[in-house]
Amino acid sequence: MSIISVKSIFLYSLLLLPIGLLFGEVPTSIAEIIVFTLWLLTNEWESKLYLLKNNKYFWILSSLYFIHLLGLIYTFDFNYALNDLRIKIPLILFPIVFFSINIKSKYILLLIKWFVIVVFINLLYLWINVKSNNTIILDTRNVSIFISHIRLGIISAFAILSAIYLVINHIDPLFEKIIFIIISIVAFILMLSLGLMSGIVSLFIASIFAIFYLLIKAKNKTYFFLFSIITIIFGIVSFFYIKKIHLKYFPPVNKTIYLNTHTINNNEYYHNLSIPLTENGHYIYTHICDKELRKEWEKRSKIPFTGKDMKNNEIKYTLYRYLASKGLTKDSVGLTQLNNNDIQNIECGYPNYLYTNANILEKRIYELFQEYQYFKITQNPNRKTLILRLFYLKIAFDIWIKNFWIGVGTGDVQQAFNEQYQKYPHIIKACQLRAHNQIITFIFTFGILGFIIIFLNIFFPLFNLKNSDYYIIYYLFSIISIFSFLVDDTLETQPGATFYALFNTLLIKLCQQDKKLML
Repeated sequence: MSIISVKSIFLYSLLLLPIGLLFGEVPTSIAEIIVFTLWLLTNEWESKLYLLKNNKYFWILSSLYFIHLLGLIYTFDFNYALNDLRIKIPLILFPIVFFSINIKSKYILLLIKWFVIVVFINLLYLWINVKSNNTIILDTRNVSIFISHIRLGIISAFAILSAIYLVINHIDPLFEKIIFIIISIVAFILMLSLGLMSGIVSLFIASIFAIFYLLIKAKNKTYFFLFSIITIIFGIVSFFYIKKIHLKYFPPVNKTIYLNTHTINNNEYYHNLSIPLTENGHYIYTHICDKELRKEWEKRSKIPFTGKDMKNNEIKYTLYRYLASKGLTKDSVGLTQLNNNDIQNIECGYPNYLYTNANILEKRIYELFQEYQYFKITQNPNRKTLILRLFYLKIAFDIWIKNFWIGVGTGDVQQAFNEQYQKYPHIIKACQLRAHNQIITFIFTFGILGFIIIFLNIFFPLFNLKNSDYYIIYYLFSIISIFSFLVDDTLETQPGATFYALFNTLLIKLCQQDKKLML
C-alpha cells in the first residue's frame, strides 16, 4: 500500500470520529484507534517530529495530558489515576496526530460539515424515538441514549453555530446553503423539543459574544451602540419575564388561613406549618387526610398511594403538591375534583397543574425557584440541582485550599471528595458527586501549575489567533467550551475529552494555516 493511499484512507477515517463521539465510549475508542493506527502507517517520522517540535500549540495543548503524568508522582490511588489517563488520551492523541501532518483546510471544513450532519441525524433520531414511543420527557437526562444530555446539548449548540458559519463563509452552491440553513433551524427546534438546556443556553451565550466580537471588529460604533441597547433591553425584558414567572408560581401567601380540624367525612386533618412550602401561593402541608386520599387515589390509579411517580418521587407528596397548586384540600373532596388528565400528570411526577402547559424555559425557572424555596426552608440540598452545584463548588474549593500548591494529584480526586463528604452525612450517597466545574477540578487536582496550564490552554490560542481568516469559528468553539467547563467536568469523561480535544486541535490547525496549500 502506497504512502498516498494510506493518507487517503487516514483522511476518510476521520469521518468516524464525529460518529463515535455521539455513540459513547466504545465507538469513540474504536474510531480513535483506527485513526491513530492509520497515522502510524503513514510513516514520515522525520517530518512528523519536526512539525511537532516546532509547533507551540502542540506543547500547550499536550500539557493538559503531561501534567496528569506529572501528577502520578504524588498520587496514592493508581487504579483511579490509570483510568483517568485512559479517559484523557484524546488530550494527547489529537495534538500528536493533527499537528504532525500537513492537511488542507478544505478537509477540515469537510469534516466540520460531516460533524454537523451527524449531530443533526442524531437529534432527529432521538426526537423520533421519543415521539414514536409516545414518551413523555420527564427528565431530560434520559433523552440522550449514549452520552450525557449536557454533553449532547453542548455538541449540538456547536454544530448549529458551525452550520451557520459554513453557510456564511464557506458554502457557495445555493442548494447546499439552503440545506445547511434548514439543518441549523431544525436542529435548534429539535434541541428545544428535547429540552437540552445546556445547548440552548450555550448557543445563546456564544451568539451574543460572537455578535459583540464582530461589531467590535467592524469598528462601527453605531451598530455596536444599537446592539448594546438591544442587549440591555433584552436583559430588562428577561428580568421581568422571570419576575412574572415567580409571581405566577409563588404569589404572596395568605398567612391568616383558617385551619379546619376535620374533613367533611369527619376524619381528622393533619397540618404542619413548620414546613411552609407552597405551590401557587397555597400551603402544601395543610388540610391533609391520608386516610381519604389513599382510598380515593387507589380507585383512580394503578400506582399505590405508597408508591413512586415516574420521576421516582413518593407519589403522595406529588399529590399533595398538585392539589395545593389548585388550592384544593388533600382529602376525598379535593381528589374528586381532579380529572383523568390531572391523575396522569401526578403519575408522571408533575407537581403543579400550571407546569404541564409551561414551555421548557418556564419549567426550568419554576424548578429553580422551587429548589431555592425548599432549601431555604429545610436546609436540605439533596436532589436540588442548583443548590447541589453550589455545594459541590464549595467542597472543591475546600479541597483546593488544603492542597493549594500542588493539588491532590491525578489519582486522588475521588478520595478527596469522599473525605469531604464524611463531614456532611446528610448528603445522600446518590448526590455525593464531584465539582461539576472543569476549571476548579483541574486547579484542585494540580494546584498552581494546573491553574496556569488550564488558563494557558483556554486563553492563549483565543488571543493569539485573532488574525486568522478562520478565527470566528474557533472563537465560537472557545466560548462554548468555557461555558461547558463552568457547568460540568467536561474532560472527566471520554466523550467530553474527545469533543474538546478533537475540535480544539482541528480548529487551531485551521487557524494556523489560513490559505496555505497543504496535503
